[in-house]
Amino acid sequence: MSTNTILTSSGVEVEVFPYSEFQGIDTSRDRAALDSGEKQSLFIIEDGFADWRGVLVRDPGAVSRNSGDGKISHVNFYGRNEACWAQRDGGGVSLASDRFFSHGPGHKLDEVYPVGSTVTSTVFNHRTIFATAGQPMYRYNGASWEEVINLNPQTPAFLAAVQQRLCVAKANGTLVDLSRVDDETYFTEDEVAGATSVTKGGNIDIRNLLGTSDVIKGLSAFEQNRLAIFTNDQCLIYTLHPDLTKWEIDDRANIQVGTISHNAVARAYSDLLYCSRNGIHSIQRSRTNGVTIFSIPMSFKVEQTYRALLKTVTNQEEISSYFDQDNGQFHTYFPQGPLLTNRLTLTLDPTGENNNKWSTGSFLQATCGRQLGPTTLLGTPGGVWNRKLVEDETDISPTMIVETPILWQGAINDLKDSHSIIIQASGKGTIDIEAFDELDRPLSGMTFEISGLGVDDSFGPVPLSLQYERKFQHRYRGVYFRFKIKGTGLLRMTGFAVTIRSDK
Repeated sequence: MSTNTILTSSGVEVEVFPYSEFQGIDTSRDRAALDSGEKQSLFIIEDGFADWRGVLVRDPGAVSRNSGDGKISHVNFYGRNEACWAQRDGGGVSLASDRFFSHGPGHKLDEVYPVGSTVTSTVFNHRTIFATAGQPMYRYNGASWEEVINLNPQTPAFLAAVQQRLCVAKANGTLVDLSRVDDETYFTEDEVAGATSVTKGGNIDIRNLLGTSDVIKGLSAFEQNRLAIFTNDQCLIYTLHPDLTKWEIDDRANIQVGTISHNAVARAYSDLLYCSRNGIHSIQRSRTNGVTIFSIPMSFKVEQTYRALLKTVTNQEEISSYFDQDNGQFHTYFPQGPLLTNRLTLTLDPTGENNNKWSTGSFLQATCGRQLGPTTLLGTPGGVWNRKLVEDETDISPTMIVETPILWQGAINDLKDSHSIIIQASGKGTIDIEAFDELDRPLSGMTFEISGLGVDDSFGPVPLSLQYERKFQHRYRGVYFRFKIKGTGLLRMTGFAVTIRSDK
């Protein structure tokens, strides 16, 4: 750790211990072994994140999109800025849209799925198609909801749209059925026997490719013309085409990690991010040769946190994710019960240096999300909300909670005599700080008022509300801090420093 010895205005000689370039949370080590001094990892970041510069930023606020009172379990778009969703009502799962609140009952189907159904959706043929295991599919195009009618009824658990075909698979099966080109009402069994059209419906059976008794757990489009078929323990990649004679398995893909939930798979730029039993993985094409496709683990820094969240989920099929490409963030939601949800967020490094960062959250107890263009939807126990930008001022915004690991500020056994604490922050809001020693005993608390105005950081006669340096006079071997950062717009914390009386 780089420190400097300075003389304060009161003539006290102190060493300055700065902490900045925050690296997100890291639970791979004990909190007593995380003090690195430079590029400091944190123990808790809730409802905020560390950006690629290492600056702590509070999560954006949100505004209510509708007055719905049901718990939203799945949400999607049917138009550029028009939403439809599945919500859990008293007797089952209902399907509804924005237009229900302005156009009436024709835009809501009450309790069409049983209680506890895990709903998924995809957009195909200018319609948003919803499905759940063992039940018929429904589609919505802004005019009304209607059941998708097939000669041989389709009751899939998983959906994906690839190369002008709707791909469906049932729960606990090994068969993927692909619709006729641009027509979700005709699948393999619906075609006339002996039909020779290359655009007819077809299927892919992976049972003899697995070598185990595994089953399909999810489907997703990958790149422009590939279908990823997930099982519990692996993922197979198929190259698709409107011409069914050109379908083939991609033998350059070797992915031996499966998924736990179809809804926990999301496209992230040219890659796929998804949740497995042991963490979050990324399927990507080799940057070296541009040919091989493989998976890499992303969440080794938060493996213990991930597993702890996983244990609290009763039905892992309810875990869902979405990717926010504007902010480069992969959000995963872990439902803890009827009303509580925890979120784990991966913030990707846009510079390509693989310096990814992690954070958690529970804002609005959101259960799912989806982004299209500049609009980001959040499904919550109180209807659908629009997530805003970090710089937008909203009436409802989260409080970011940050907790440092134990900071030793020198030798682990030495007794330190602290003098003051300095905060470097920008924006408008407040930062409440609590300090604890290495034995969890409280030391002190203070509040910093952050404003856009210049401040005098000396003690002197400056009003306390405008000081970014405060007296912090304690003795301890190690110390950790808890920051509560509140505001109504963009509020960032760049770093902080603790000054220790020098014994030189």
